[in-house]
Amino acid sequence: MNPLDLVIAALRSLRGNLTRSILTTLMVTIGVGSVITLVAVGNGTTEQVNKQVASLGASAVFVSPAGDNYGSKSASFTRADRDALASDPLGSAIDLVAPVVDGTSKAVAGSASASPQVVGTTPDYFSITNARLSAGRFFTTTDELTDQSVAVIDATLQTALFPDGSSAVGRTILVENIPLLVVGVLAPTAVDSMYGSMGGVGTFYAPLDLVEATLTGYHELGSIALSATSPAQVDTAKSQAAAIFAARGEATPSFYSSDQLRETLGGTQESLSSLLSSIAAISLLVGGIGVTNVMLLTVRERIREIGVRKALGAGPISLASQFVLEATGLSVIGGALGVAVAGFATLFPINGVMPIVDGATVALAAGLSIAIGVFFGTYPAVKAARMNPVAALRVGV
Repeated sequence: MNPLDLVIAALRSLRGNLTRSILTTLMVTIGVGSVITLVAVGNGTTEQVNKQVASLGASAVFVSPAGDNYGSKSASFTRADRDALASDPLGSAIDLVAPVVDGTSKAVAGSASASPQVVGTTPDYFSITNARLSAGRFFTTTDELTDQSVAVIDATLQTALFPDGSSAVGRTILVENIPLLVVGVLAPTAVDSMYGSMGGVGTFYAPLDLVEATLTGYHELGSIALSATSPAQVDTAKSQAAAIFAARGEATPSFYSSDQLRETLGGTQESLSSLLSSIAAISLLVGGIGVTNVMLLTVRERIREIGVRKALGAGPISLASQFVLEATGLSVIGGALGVAVAGFATLFPINGVMPIVDGATVALAAGLSIAIGVFFGTYPAVKAARMNPVAALRVGV
């Protein structure tokens, strides 16, 4: 048989077992669609993390006391440390410096209440962390100098205290029975996760002196945020800060920059993407096994047909080619449908993540669908080609 006759015969056979062909195609569709969709979700998650990390500020460096692991401190910072970082000639690569004190407190607005994280700092903190406002303004140096009871809150705390969806700007909230005027609401950033707002309680920021005088007391600083003069100078700024602390006879603190956070989270995202891809590959493998199972059943049902064709002179290659074409046809159709289904599914966010489909993944999935047909259809095809025509013709007699 010539190639065209083989294709026609393969299509005729698939139409003859339409229900079985549809179910087999469905297995491949699910497998290919799963591969594309899950990889796209992994890509979207990675992109989301990178954007969140970028919101920290490319030049930002967070400095924690030596031995501090966010809760386990063997040393502490003072305002003198902050002043040294800001003014020491050794810190030529250091631009802005902002002290930070933090704690928790109870905030009340009308009948709503929450227990947000408190961050006392200076206006430079917002520049260092590349903070963005969704409404209002940041507190200023003038607010600090005139002892204004003002605060900036994040979107999480606004939702908790004003569940009706109204803006918090211009409203007064009570924090430990101290009235604070909300002057601004931050757009969500990755900084929130550092102070617990990702857990749902929210964060509010107020001038350092106000927080120390009314909420936390005049104790050591919890940490220091600084920015390098440029993203290229981040490592230099870290080294200079360490040298300044060493010159003051203090232990070398811990430094954490957005690049380090990106690397740490990047490794996690790669592991997640690998896990998702493995799960999708398993579903694709199951689809391939389904193709083999169906083709073996097809060979068994067509033993007499195979015997007749071999008795009439059909060669092993001709017989094997028809069954491989049938398996490949099922896989190609399933792969095409899988790409279409995945293309539709990735148009919408999945668990808050917007999937990102790349051409390489689609090409790989399409190639795999063809490979599945050839690979998993080969064994049934070879079995049919090697069948003894005399024994085949006796079946059912």
